[in-house]
Amino acid sequence: MAGLKTYAKHFVAAVLASAVVFLLLGFNGQQVSAAAAKTSVLTNDVPANASSFVLLPQTQRVLDTRNPGQSIVEADGMRTILLTGPIGILFDASVSAAVVNVTVVGPAAPGYWTLWPTGQSRPNASQLNVDDYISTYGGAVAVPNLVTVPVVNGGISVYSSAGGNVVVDLVGYYTPSATASSSGRIVSRPAPTRIYDSRNSSVMIAGETRTITVPDSIGASAVVLSVTVIGLSEGYWQIFPSGNGKPDSSNLNSFAIGAISANQVITSVNQNGEIDVYSSGGGHVIVDLVGSFTGSNAPQSTDGLFIPLDSPSRFLDTRTTGRIEGTGSVEVDVQTQLGHSNVAAVALNTTITDAFLAGYVSVTPAGSSPTTATSRSTSTTNVIYSNQTVASHAIVPVSSRGFDVFTEGGGQLLADISGWYTGTPQEAPYVARGAVVIQVSAGCVGVANWPVGPIRTGSGPDSVRRLQLRLLELGFWNSGADGQYGVSTKQAVMAFQKWTGLAATSVTDATTAAFLNTTQCKPVAGRTTGDFFEVDKTKQVAFVVRDGKVVYTFNVSTGNGKDYDEADHLSNNRVTGIAKTPVGEFKIYKERDEKVYEGNLGSLYRPKFVVGGIAVHGSRNIPAYPASHGCIRVANPVMDLIWLENLLPKGAKVWIHD
Repeated sequence: MAGLKTYAKHFVAAVLASAVVFLLLGFNGQQVSAAAAKTSVLTNDVPANASSFVLLPQTQRVLDTRNPGQSIVEADGMRTILLTGPIGILFDASVSAAVVNVTVVGPAAPGYWTLWPTGQSRPNASQLNVDDYISTYGGAVAVPNLVTVPVVNGGISVYSSAGGNVVVDLVGYYTPSATASSSGRIVSRPAPTRIYDSRNSSVMIAGETRTITVPDSIGASAVVLSVTVIGLSEGYWQIFPSGNGKPDSSNLNSFAIGAISANQVITSVNQNGEIDVYSSGGGHVIVDLVGSFTGSNAPQSTDGLFIPLDSPSRFLDTRTTGRIEGTGSVEVDVQTQLGHSNVAAVALNTTITDAFLAGYVSVTPAGSSPTTATSRSTSTTNVIYSNQTVASHAIVPVSSRGFDVFTEGGGQLLADISGWYTGTPQEAPYVARGAVVIQVSAGCVGVANWPVGPIRTGSGPDSVRRLQLRLLELGFWNSGADGQYGVSTKQAVMAFQKWTGLAATSVTDATTAAFLNTTQCKPVAGRTTGDFFEVDKTKQVAFVVRDGKVVYTFNVSTGNGKDYDEADHLSNNRVTGIAKTPVGEFKIYKERDEKVYEGNLGSLYRPKFVVGGIAVHGSRNIPAYPASHGCIRVANPVMDLIWLENLLPKGAKVWIHD
């Protein structure tokens, strides 16, 4: 969502990246391709399984693994939900597809969830994802998504790659319809229309219910909304016909203050065309009108009937072709793949993974936007941090060229289609958007091939490895991609933050991750020739320079400039002075390979002396600011590297400057 972009922002091996992506999205080596699905002639008939939508008077909870007698879904496990038949919630109804709201409730390990028709082979598709960062919120995690699932044998199955608790609420269903029908046909808008944004008025407080008028909805059997919330705290959100009692189920969840959550919502309205929005924890809410389903008084027609596929099918996967860069898009020719020309809209699940930067994803009819546009007024999915994986359901109108998936921040895009709606596709007045290519500065490593995301306590080793490898690629030394956020990794992060002017916290937050992804070049030495050890007192970093090029960048802490009066550790006399690191050009004149070398003002770890008692030495305390008596402190693992690779032998040049 364009308006949320600014609101939300306050050398990785391919094997590693593949393991992370495939874990989350369930890629099994198969893909539905346009070439495989092409037919020689596109038809415009209405298939025999055409269906109309029936909204339940109230959502029905059909699965909650937290309930007594239930159990958590194990990793690589599944559950079956019977919808029809003697014990099915719909009894003897004829059901061709179900619309359910699915919420994965934490604690939840990183992984993906797939829903498909019971009795069928599990498809190469996913509808909901828990990524590594979200999983660190533990019991506060609640990730929802609306899902349209074809129903073949009276039930649907739920699979989890990593396991966890899941709640499934039945919203409505599609039932086989006569050739022409009055009720339950989709009427899509050419583009979503924003009908409410609380940021233009006032934030909702905890426990508040707010009434919203939905345009052109009187007489509709249901409306389709895209709802985005920005939570003030943990809590849930409910959308229901105005004046009705609150349902037992929720549509969206906020798992932390400031967290953005989006979901498509299908609900009815009251006689005045109004809905109510309830927030348990408070926050902002943004509502876009996507379309509506006709009511019983509408004229009969075949336009807008739903044609379920046998099972959700993957129509797009850019991981096989290359990441879509920021403000880029990709078109999907659904007519060719479906073999029908009378496709007016599709029900799909779109997923962005390996998100490069925060931003949004929008799905629109192909060719409906100018190629010069860099933003859209509404979104399908919101990305709030790099390396996020997030899925979102969408009912999207299409043009004769299909649909277009636009990403503001860049990333890998996937689209899984559950079915399509009959009718006339939209016009496509604009040409396809050209590919966006990031230009790499000469002599630089370029942007991250596999994005780094924010790291929190509890983040998995794969996320930390991405960080460690990206730091190494940019020349910020750490002890290697061991997946542990240890001393050398913290020091490398702090050095990067100091060099780029960020707050030197050693924590990889969303801003630091974004800078790591977009920074193209290694640090540049202050001189373009020679071999030397450069200490930049202003930035509090040091560079190992060879032939004028930076090989390693280290975090350092130099003299704090304060007066001192302390006991001499060697003579027990008092010693006074100013804790200042001198500037100038020096040479290493003495070294001591001792882990505890006693100096006048304390012990030094494996020191290399520069001038007088000033040395480059290891320490367990390398803060974000100058803190030494005048020595150049580096982390102990850095000092071990200096000795191991003989980076500062006797006679080596040391250049210290402000």
